[in-house]
Amino acid sequence: MHLKPLDTILNSKTCVQKGLCPVRHERDEQPRNIYYEIHGDLKASQKLVLIMGLMFTCAAWLEQVDHFSRKADHAVLVFDNRGVGNSECGAMKPYRTSGMAKDVKDLLDYVQWDQDRSLHIFGVSLGGMLSQNLCLLIPKRIKSISFVSTRCGSVLDIPSPRAMATLLNIVCRKGPYKKRVDLLLELLYPASYLNQSTANGQTRRDDLLKYYQTWFDRPQQLPLSGIFGQFCATAFHHCSDSSLKRIAAELYPAKIAVISGNQDELIDPLRSFELRGKLPGSELILFENAGHILNSQAPQQFNLLMERIIAEGNEAFQTKS
Repeated sequence: MHLKPLDTILNSKTCVQKGLCPVRHERDEQPRNIYYEIHGDLKASQKLVLIMGLMFTCAAWLEQVDHFSRKADHAVLVFDNRGVGNSECGAMKPYRTSGMAKDVKDLLDYVQWDQDRSLHIFGVSLGGMLSQNLCLLIPKRIKSISFVSTRCGSVLDIPSPRAMATLLNIVCRKGPYKKRVDLLLELLYPASYLNQSTANGQTRRDDLLKYYQTWFDRPQQLPLSGIFGQFCATAFHHCSDSSLKRIAAELYPAKIAVISGNQDELIDPLRSFELRGKLPGSELILFENAGHILNSQAPQQFNLLMERIIAEGNEAFQTKS
């Protein structure tokens, strides 16, 4: 089958490999293509896997890809989860985080990132949920894992009426783009952050509206079947206490971090405290005055934290070798 060339989503100057990876988990399934990009050095020893959350494409990792792809001996793998961006949806049916984790494993195998203790994984929100399942699939490949703004699913958290209304407006595309995304920004970021002035004389809200337009205002980037599937995966995710205990044991001595903003409106920060308590040996990091999307609200602070986590993951295996 001839595939139309796809534009590079992030910086084409740092992109060293991109394409579509076919994945299929059931014998009767049609293969589903997952779009990916690798930035940096293909021969790098520091391999970062960045996994984004509900309805977000790999474009949301802009600040991290720009930072780490320019560092010596670093490679950054980003991709669109099934159902969004350049990746395919498959049939209109619920997704499961276990199935989405298998997508990631297939992609890692496809790009031959299969070496023992070679990966630093960062998963945000839904990306953090499927990362829990990924740990169960490939525990020995992981040097560090960071669960960001996420939960294990032990409690069925019902979003606030405001959150539900905003998400439904996004899904149904009700009203003007600016109004829909403006309401979403108020869920993802604290008002104090959105109202900050920037160097160009605008506010951070103005800058984010333009940034989000690259995918939220394009129906082909957010098809309804994909949004439905991802919503189901998020709502019904559950990683049991025994599975979390197994993750901590099988990853040891890998670095495990649990990260949250103390003003997260979408996933209660208490879920991060709970997750930390169920992962023996993990570290909890709380960002003050921060919402759900930490990597874009506080990119410099987040990148520095990523550097520390990567260094501690590396050190854990140097001392144990």
